[in-house]
Amino acid sequence: MTTLPARFEALVGEIGDIGRRHHHDDLLRNAKQNLPHQKKTIRDVPAPAGEKSKSALVISAGPSLRKRSMLRRILDAKYTGTVVAIDGSLTACLREGLVPDYVLTLDPHPTRMVRWFGDHDLEEHTKNDDYFSRQDLDVSFRAKQKETNAANIELVNKYGPRLKVVCASSAPGNVVARLEEAKCEIYWWNPLVDDPRAPDSLTKQLYDINKLPAFNTGGNVGSAAFVFAATKLKIPRVGVLGMDLGYYAELPREQTQTYFELLKHFGGDTKAIADCFTDFKFPLTGETFYTDPVYFWYRKNLLQLLEQAPCKTFNCTEGGTLFGPDIACVALEDFIRG
Repeated sequence: MTTLPARFEALVGEIGDIGRRHHHDDLLRNAKQNLPHQKKTIRDVPAPAGEKSKSALVISAGPSLRKRSMLRRILDAKYTGTVVAIDGSLTACLREGLVPDYVLTLDPHPTRMVRWFGDHDLEEHTKNDDYFSRQDLDVSFRAKQKETNAANIELVNKYGPRLKVVCASSAPGNVVARLEEAKCEIYWWNPLVDDPRAPDSLTKQLYDINKLPAFNTGGNVGSAAFVFAATKLKIPRVGVLGMDLGYYAELPREQTQTYFELLKHFGGDTKAIADCFTDFKFPLTGETFYTDPVYFWYRKNLLQLLEQAPCKTFNCTEGGTLFGPDIACVALEDFIRG
């Protein structure tokens, strides 16, 4: 990795505060709205037994999931451990016939997150929002949004009664409605977004509303799913895949997830945007990937969490930017073989 530009480092340092300010009202409002729906908490999640207690795969939704045919390879290898998916990878799993043991959802966005479970109001929600069509990792959805969305609704409804959804109190109402419509088993928790001992702690305010347990998310649902597997399920070997935390070198900067947010942040200054991306060379393959300040912040947070993780952790993504002293980069099949 090259030396980070000063502008990049400064922006990384601001992201946590920017996120808390941006989501503050949504977090509190959603926690209050979700209170009547909270029948079970993560304390009630059934612990895995047998082979499923020995290892877990945490499936994020990075581009490598599709590029490297990860889901098909899990099935071909006849993996017998626990599968923890995130909301963004759920329907991809179900389309392959891989039913996760647990599904995590976290983000409070009022219109985008429900899409992962099939959105009855997709046309309205995408009318003035090109987020997915601009950079959707699911190419089939990008090409045929209406048809794929209808299929996703049917898939989630079909498998819903078999799904254990570990749902943050921050989830928007339309996500909760879809989970209930699909008859998913829902287990609630609070995101640990700051120090609960601080006088103005947002985490403490959430707890005062619902008394739910909280855990550190690392700022994103993929890291939250890892923490859940390692600390709540207490699984000793955890592999993560689809955890790119960056982009393949050929992807245009304009198609990255935060490009237009960065452009807005810098007042339309395209020269400033050039300082907002940095390269990594993935050690397992030598391939170059690049990342932006948000993904870099996620990476930094996750590497810090890994320092204290009670499990052995393996990156099975086979690409991206996630590597360090506390995580081994291995091929997916090598992790499955143990």
